[in-house]
Amino acid sequence: MSPPEIDAAMHQQLGSLDAKVDRILADQDQARADRKQQYQKAEMTDRRIDDVDRKLADLDTRLKKMEPITADIGRWKERFIGMRLLIVVVAATFGATLATFGKWIAVKLGLS
Repeated sequence: MSPPEIDAAMHQQLGSLDAKVDRILADQDQARADRKQQYQKAEMTDRRIDDVDRKLADLDTRLKKMEPITADIGRWKERFIGMRLLIVVVAATFGATLATFGKWIAVKLGLS
């Protein structure tokens, strides 16, 4: 090979090598951008998880404050049901007593 042909071949190989290096650098830049995006997403996810944890802790605190109140409401509801049953029994007893007394009076007066 003559010197001009060697120079041309060398320039062609250098150009090919330069293109390969440019591709490697572009791939590294893309990988860097992808990692940055992944880190941003991970950071946003961490912030959301922290926010959910904080809200869950607040909700837990509120529920603990509400628990005695709901227990009291449950007890009062049970008492109200018992009171209604007692009223029904007393009313039935009063009605039966009134009917029996009315019949007794009717028998004494000779109406039956």
